[in-house]
Amino acid sequence: MTHYQPIGYSILVASLIPLLFLYLVKWLNFFETHRVRLILLALAWGAVSTELSYLVSHPMALVLGKAFVVTHTAPFVEEIFKSLVLLYLIRRADTTFFVDGAVYGFASGVGFAIAENMIYLSRVDMDTGLIVSTLRAFAASVLHGSTTAIVGMAVAGFPLGRVNHPLLAWIVGLTVAIALHSAFNNTAFHNFAFGQAAYVALAGIAFTALVLAATAILWGLRRERNRLRKSLGVRAGVSKGEAMLVQRIDDLGDLLAPVERRFGEIKREQVASVLFLAAQLAMKQGLIRKTKDPELRAELAVQITETKRHLQQQRHEVGLYVMSYVRSIMPKTRWSLWARLEQTLTTLETPGANLWNALTTRLAVYDSTGTSLYARIQAELDTQVRAAALATDGEE
Repeated sequence: MTHYQPIGYSILVASLIPLLFLYLVKWLNFFETHRVRLILLALAWGAVSTELSYLVSHPMALVLGKAFVVTHTAPFVEEIFKSLVLLYLIRRADTTFFVDGAVYGFASGVGFAIAENMIYLSRVDMDTGLIVSTLRAFAASVLHGSTTAIVGMAVAGFPLGRVNHPLLAWIVGLTVAIALHSAFNNTAFHNFAFGQAAYVALAGIAFTALVLAATAILWGLRRERNRLRKSLGVRAGVSKGEAMLVQRIDDLGDLLAPVERRFGEIKREQVASVLFLAAQLAMKQGLIRKTKDPELRAELAVQITETKRHLQQQRHEVGLYVMSYVRSIMPKTRWSLWARLEQTLTTLETPGANLWNALTTRLAVYDSTGTSLYARIQAELDTQVRAAALATDGEE
């Protein structure tokens, strides 16, 4: 039993820590535009690409030597194989903006890293297995995930946008990824004898790549939130209140706390689902206006129709009263993006064409006696009910 425990711990560390980093990158995308099934597909491809890379690099090592392959060709081979799946995933309508590409890319890199970690663990004894798995989990695994995330962002539109020829964006992303990977491999190979200092340098390179990817993700989320101000509104089928809440979708935990206290956790989750769908709908409508790819436009049109249907269904489940309450608890500030968004959406309306405003003008809230509109309606309903009751009594 004691002989198997170190092996089990090593496998857990080599697997769970990379998956934890993947979860953190996925968590950064608070718009939740990624698809879990595509993340799993990217993970699986990453593991397969480990074997493909070995089949290419091993024969090359026999001819060119291990040192040359590790420091020169391996970064090219591994980054190319890891990122091939992104050319398929990111050209689909499921990829809304480049942060999705980062998530899928990181997943592929983590799949590669976990499979590679298992290979390394099979070559060491039990005493050193835990050390190797820990070092690789916090260095090599982070590097593999981050470099492929960078490629994913490039293919998905950062910084070149959705170009007609994704191979160009792929090459740009690969250039950055291979440079970071080469620096890591050269540091590992030439400075291995320096011990702890070398490990610190390797971790520094790996986390530099992670910081670059995370910074780009956060910048992209900020940019996308600003773009939503132009996409939300009548054209997206999103109410002003929902548009304002979507602007603070990263603060939903605080904003929807009163909803949970008043209506319960289930209603709070339903409201959050409505807001996420509203954001995704606006983003996809913005994407279909920009893309020129006929196949992608066709896929997006189907998804937009389905998202609208799902959004209407979710609103119905939440209920008009709860959604009205949600909109009523929004902070009112002159300086906030919410207020500016509301002003923008208001200016988009055609003057004099708002039916509600016309009705409000004609039906004064109070009449000459000071009776409110709602009180007059209630009195009329009561009169009709009494009349119906008298008619029923007369028939009997």
